[in-house]
Amino acid sequence: MLIFITATDTEAGKTWVTASVVRALLHEGRSAKALKPIACGLDEAGRNEDIDLLLAAQQVDDADQISLFRYALPAAPSQASAAEDQIVDTEKLVQWCEEQSSEVETCLIEGVGGLMVPITDDWLVSDWINALPDAEVWLVVGCRLGAINQTLLTLEKLKQMGRTPARIFFNATKPEFNTWLEPTRKAVEPFLNQSCAIHALKFGKAPNVIR
Repeated sequence: MLIFITATDTEAGKTWVTASVVRALLHEGRSAKALKPIACGLDEAGRNEDIDLLLAAQQVDDADQISLFRYALPAAPSQASAAEDQIVDTEKLVQWCEEQSSEVETCLIEGVGGLMVPITDDWLVSDWINALPDAEVWLVVGCRLGAINQTLLTLEKLKQMGRTPARIFFNATKPEFNTWLEPTRKAVEPFLNQSCAIHALKFGKAPNVIR
């Protein structure tokens, strides 16, 4: 099973959700893998917090096992790659994701930012999702001021793509954001497909989505 984890914005908690789910699956003895195919904002060692968190969740240490394109600049992939005189090879990206997913029962792919983040000058995260038609889409919402608007815009875009989310995670990324969970969920829930599983995650709470 292939799962694409996207979000309403950067810093919404995609990595936290992805790492928590793959850790739980592996703990249950499932065949699972979590990928961060594109990573931007690397330190001098060529790593960042997202990569380290996903590696630790899977008890592996080689970033090449989970990531294909990595760039130093903390920016959209189109800009981060251009800063190094490179362009993300989108065909190679899609092929790599498919190859990685074929090796395990469940493969989690963590995207970059939200749906409209440019991977290249003419290819967005939404195009990446469309290039993986068999992938189930999970949406992570960083609950804070402005989250309702961003979530409804994201849901509308996914609806246009014919890719309504199978799961939505209302996530508090800081303790002080816990109070935003219920108001955000209540405002968004009427716009969700009835089959969409809803998770509300207080700060530090891991999602329970073992199938």
